[in-house]
Amino acid sequence: MSKEKWLDDSGNEINEEYIIINKTAIQKRIEELEEEYKSDPSHEFNSYGNKLIREIVILGQILSQSTPLIPEIKKAYTAGMEFIGEDKGSPNEYITNLKLNI
Repeated sequence: MSKEKWLDDSGNEINEEYIIINKTAIQKRIEELEEEYKSDPSHEFNSYGNKLIREIVILGQILSQSTPLIPEIKKAYTAGMEFIGEDKGSPNEYITNLKLNI
């Protein structure tokens, strides 16, 4: 099975892989971890508390490096319509009808 290749604007192959994450789920997990950390004062001094803090920091970093999907879809839709020289409706209509099986 061949892998589809993607090219950037200069024609160079793009090797990065991207994932879609659920921002709400990650924010909820951060809140849960923070509550668990605060629930026991000894967490400040033990390895389990350090593990909780590391996970909170890592999840926060993931969120800070993430790009919202809907604005990117709107930009791509608009660029595509400009490229083909057609107007097939607003990006909002397209997104409303878009079904993401993720």
